[in-house]
Amino acid sequence: MTTQSPDLPTIQNPMQRTGGVNTPQLKTLVLVHPGSMFGSGDFNVGPMAAGRCRDQIRDQLLAHEGQLIIIDGFLSDEINEDFEEAIQIGLNNALVAAHRAGKLEPVSAMRLWGCDAGEDPFDEWESFGSECLPRVFSCQEAAAEFLCQYLMADEIEVTGAWATEDGRWGCVNSVAEVLRDGLPDTTVRISETALFDEYRSRTDTILPLFNLEQDNSKVGISHGHS
Repeated sequence: MTTQSPDLPTIQNPMQRTGGVNTPQLKTLVLVHPGSMFGSGDFNVGPMAAGRCRDQIRDQLLAHEGQLIIIDGFLSDEINEDFEEAIQIGLNNALVAAHRAGKLEPVSAMRLWGCDAGEDPFDEWESFGSECLPRVFSCQEAAAEFLCQYLMADEIEVTGAWATEDGRWGCVNSVAEVLRDGLPDTTVRISETALFDEYRSRTDTILPLFNLEQDNSKVGISHGHS
């Protein structure tokens, strides 16, 4: 496995930067299992719906100006060149944005491995981020638990594959739930750009019920398909 580790500027303690005063943090975007939006997405919801999601998330990656976390799975070897380029641009933009804002953290820009099928990284997979932190995890929930130790964000948006409107299964939902439990003072929402299983039978914009919940109560979640 090849590891890409950028030379990061020195990371300061956030309390040293603010004199002990909490300041607004950069928004965090978490992209879960982008490879599942390609062949698996086309098969399960059709090329039109899956392609629309890929285009929206690609635009989201290019426009995002906060922290960016990518959690890959074994289907990430299906990511096409155009989308892969957007991921790399997004990761580099996240570093630049954090550095300019004086909020560079260990997880400002990371590409992790967290496969729901339990597969090890394929040979061509490239991680991204600080060499002092682990980047390979047993599943996406384990990766999310790790992030809870380091993420400093007022808002986290989770997208990718798969999600469901009711929040009861899917890797996007499971990551969001772990982050929600581990970071109770942070707003965690599922992006409308995510690949929803409901696109099998619907074409309208989906507003996840998860986002409408006001408390931190748990819902039962299963992984579903990759």
